[in-house]
Amino acid sequence: MKCDALIIGGGVAGLAVAETLLPSLQVTVLEEERLGGLAWQLGCKATTECLACGVCRSLEMKRKASRFPVLLGERITTVERQNGGFKITTQKRAIETRFVVIATGASPFPPQRMPQFGFGTLKWVYSGFDLEKKLNREGLNEFAPFHEIAFIQCVGSRNFQEKRGYCSQVCCRYALRLAENLLFRFPHLHIDFYYMDLQVFGKKSEKLWETSEKVKLIRNLPFAAEEGNGKLSVVFEGERGVSREKYDAIILSVGMIPSSGTKRMVELLHLTSTVEGFIKDYGGGVTSQEGILVCGTASGPKDIETSTREARMVGEKIKRMEN
Repeated sequence: MKCDALIIGGGVAGLAVAETLLPSLQVTVLEEERLGGLAWQLGCKATTECLACGVCRSLEMKRKASRFPVLLGERITTVERQNGGFKITTQKRAIETRFVVIATGASPFPPQRMPQFGFGTLKWVYSGFDLEKKLNREGLNEFAPFHEIAFIQCVGSRNFQEKRGYCSQVCCRYALRLAENLLFRFPHLHIDFYYMDLQVFGKKSEKLWETSEKVKLIRNLPFAAEEGNGKLSVVFEGERGVSREKYDAIILSVGMIPSSGTKRMVELLHLTSTVEGFIKDYGGGVTSQEGILVCGTASGPKDIETSTREARMVGEKIKRMEN
């Protein structure tokens, strides 16, 4: 099998690159798991208006994927350079290509790795990704009986000791969109928003700033969650020592970490990575290996809008290189 560009990863970024390269070049997308990637699992957070979360864009791109070959469930076993390009072998076939684009994405930080917040052990402690999946499936009706909810930001981010000192860039925005959706459904809710700093930019940023005025902003990052007398408590350092505030539910806004596919591509293709494990982008999607480019969250945390824009730029770069 031959193509001009093999795109590894069938999420938003990978599909955007493929779409950009058509019809100029022959494109193949290789996806080890499911088409649509992480974005396919997220839920639309619109109320009476679109909040520009990007989920609709990902659905649209997935519908257009019939325009080019998509190889699902195939895992790369070997990579060789040949004839100015690459020979890539999966368990099913060999693919010869001129360019390789890595779009293997990122994964939500697993909150179990911060047991002090009680995820998986305390009832009514959720991750932001839990709420995304609920929006996509059964909805958020279980929140109807609640009155006091806390969002805790930067769970899994801003931790230099564990090489996660970066800001995941998306947490503030998706948390505020979720808060807006919850307040729209259940106006009686009171929401406290524990944060380090607010990263609110991009489309509909003015709407997100409006949402930030509907919640109580608390510039403090809690260090634990507890349970007692049927209520949850957020534990944080207050002005007079350790403080506790009671809530019906706690939502942990988890950040992004490199996906297993991204880490595997670093090893298999001998790519330079960042200290956090993402693929190092030297500018415009250029990696440490000639002919291999990267886009989307494989090179670091970013939202759907930014991933798509970056992927289209990589596609345009490849077309210029071919011409």
